[in-house]
Amino acid sequence: MAGKVEVCRDPKSSKPALKTLTVVAAPFTIKDQGLLISSFPSCRVSRRPVFRPVDLRCDSDPKRIFMTRISIKFLTLVLLGIACLVGDDCAVAEERQFPQATPEELGLVLPVAPTRPGDQRRVLVDDDGNLVVGIVHIEVGDRYVVLMPDGQLTSKKIAETTLTDRPFVAATKDEIAEELTNGRFKGFRTRTTKRYLYVYNTSDAFALATSRIMETMYPGLFNFCRRQKIAVHDPQFPLVVIMFRTQDEFEKYRSMPPGLVAYYNGLSNHVVMYEQSKLTEVAPELAFKQSISTIAHEGVHQILHNIGVQQRLSRWPLWFSEGLAEYFAPTELRRRVRWKGVGLVNDLRMHEIREYYKKQGQFTDGKLLRNTVEATQLDSLGYATSWALINYLAKHKRANFYDYLRRASEIEPMESVQPGSLFREFFGDSYEKLEVDVFNHLRSQRYVDPIANQTHYVLMVLGQQREIVITSSPQQLQKLRREKSKGGRRVQIKAFPNRETAQIAGQQWLRGR
Repeated sequence: MAGKVEVCRDPKSSKPALKTLTVVAAPFTIKDQGLLISSFPSCRVSRRPVFRPVDLRCDSDPKRIFMTRISIKFLTLVLLGIACLVGDDCAVAEERQFPQATPEELGLVLPVAPTRPGDQRRVLVDDDGNLVVGIVHIEVGDRYVVLMPDGQLTSKKIAETTLTDRPFVAATKDEIAEELTNGRFKGFRTRTTKRYLYVYNTSDAFALATSRIMETMYPGLFNFCRRQKIAVHDPQFPLVVIMFRTQDEFEKYRSMPPGLVAYYNGLSNHVVMYEQSKLTEVAPELAFKQSISTIAHEGVHQILHNIGVQQRLSRWPLWFSEGLAEYFAPTELRRRVRWKGVGLVNDLRMHEIREYYKKQGQFTDGKLLRNTVEATQLDSLGYATSWALINYLAKHKRANFYDYLRRASEIEPMESVQPGSLFREFFGDSYEKLEVDVFNHLRSQRYVDPIANQTHYVLMVLGQQREIVITSSPQQLQKLRREKSKGGRRVQIKAFPNRETAQIAGQQWLRGR
């Protein structure tokens, strides 16, 4: 989705008064992002959703700088996936994408029948013509969901399996790497660490940044859970991360909703992502911040499913599953990419929730929290609200929060939990008071605005009149430089560490200082 910004020129000029620039929106709900336009006279862009034409009004006050407001709902998926089998005939339902898929909505063939635990039974199953030992994860009617040596879950008819006493042997990183790169990922490079296998055709810099996040986050989460007396264990299988160079390659591998840059697939046990996004052309620093934030978020899901905190195919309350991942996954970009640590402020989510209340101007009588807690789907604001709620509960309702986490760890594969029921059990249902408490807690947190605090460029045009354009997009900057330098006009470009300093410098230059 794109927003259009009309650049206002001097109304006395005989040249065309309007020029259209396109700003590509970000895959978070981002407001006040894009081009900052000012000139004599300055211009004000009406604050409307970007899917409508943007109205422009000229203002004689040269001190004003106005911004586009871009809003896109962004859904991060945790793909658990299973297709539903109705009656006695096996027929895989058409795959559909949801913020958190239920076991019936993706990939596995299962009957409508009660679920029984696998009890660590071992079975011989056919795997592309080879008999291998798998572990029964759960039993559903006449089928087993079997955990394969490479960590993937698959559905097998019980009649086609044989119970065995043979030991189960998990595949090694080298074995999985060989299988993947000899098949669909031919030509991809691989890199292994103590726990991870990276399969990628991206730049080395992107692969290294991803690895740094995962490698630092794993021990942090593991030790955190152990300190809270939550039973954890080392992963039974290598943690596989697949990285595509481009969005097109990512989408060809598996069709995904617009704006999705990474996901954890609970069936394959892989995190899948891509490097190059269209947002990179407009706001590269913001694009990178969002990418590493999403990578960390999906990495949290993978870790929790592999150290015993969340059972594979268990369906946690959505607000808790996604809010906890956001709580565990704050990142930042300084001299290099880094994971900030458990529970520190997630700047992107803080920005979104602050902007929501700034626009709302009042509390929602608890409706925002209630709707989030009871939701079966979340939009971008739902993710931000889930993070805010987790951040508050973990600090101010610690005992109840960790009791809730331990209870969530006991939710078994495909167990049904009524939305909101666990929350009421541990925290009550006084949502109106809770909303005020959460808001006041957020106000006390230190926060760095991720939109304003990225490099901004001031393009200064000296002709018959002075004119500036402020943008965070190097690509847009070069395009504007070529256009504005026509007719012999002189153009200068200066870079500033954030939006505020760029605005101040631009306004000073407009006044001839």
